[in-house]
Amino acid sequence: MAKDVESKLYNRRRLLSEMQKRKLAELEPVVDTVPGVVFSIGGSIFADRGARYVWVHEWGALASQQQAYLPYGLSVFEGAGVIMQRSPRAPYQYEIIGLNTSPYPGTVAEDSDIGRAAIPNHGENHQYPTEATKGPDPVLIWHSAVQTFKAVATEVDMLVTVGPGVYYDGNERKWFPSQTVNLASYIPAAGNAVRVLLYLDTNIGFINISSSAEVAQPADPDYPTAPHEAIPSAYFYIEDTYTTLSMIDDYRDARPLIGGPSSVPFATAPGQQIFSDSDNVWQVGKIVTSGGAVVVSGGDVVWSPT
Repeated sequence: MAKDVESKLYNRRRLLSEMQKRKLAELEPVVDTVPGVVFSIGGSIFADRGARYVWVHEWGALASQQQAYLPYGLSVFEGAGVIMQRSPRAPYQYEIIGLNTSPYPGTVAEDSDIGRAAIPNHGENHQYPTEATKGPDPVLIWHSAVQTFKAVATEVDMLVTVGPGVYYDGNERKWFPSQTVNLASYIPAAGNAVRVLLYLDTNIGFINISSSAEVAQPADPDYPTAPHEAIPSAYFYIEDTYTTLSMIDDYRDARPLIGGPSSVPFATAPGQQIFSDSDNVWQVGKIVTSGGAVVVSGGDVVWSPT
């Protein structure tokens, strides 16, 4: 009997407590949310009151230094944008209720990332040293993400712009600023298609173009080859009816990520030699001799590509 009475009293007190909480909630004023940014003092974002309090600036009041309560389960870092709410009860402290990852109107001060989707340093997440040790968020970079010497169709007439980059002509470092070329003159005859190659001629520092032979559609034109003194940029497929070029349908990247054609050719057979002719153009082949002497004609060494 005593246990039943005790149980009823307990349930009654519990019910009254919940009713009181609901009533107080109805009486509490509406509290506006305030954006802020987490900052550090002395290298730490945590205030003197302990690990549950962090330093924050109010938006638009960077001179203010507030201590905001950090609830369990929420992690912040220096520079993080946060949404705060001031408690309606004493001591009326700020409480962080979430992260602010949405743009916020107003000028952002140099020492504040408020309103920006700020994240801490996390480069290791994107690393990809091996398949077994890659980070949790590996990033794969393809040619299209690299801008050096990238050819981009401007979608105005048949214009293509090749982006800037550093290159070497022999041992000399050179800078290619950028160049726009017009491929309108390469539009083939009716019913035909052609493929052209844009490349940087390292001897003159300008974009040159080589073209395949025209083929009757729907045959696929060949891919033109680049000379040794070239840095290939891009291939473009062109049909007779074209007035503009598509970076999706007509463009193919030709840039070597590492290495590529050189101004110095490679030997292709045993005994071949590499030398420069009277026009300072590198040649590869076997020097022709006669009776033990090197044959010279018109000031040039006579050579055979074999």
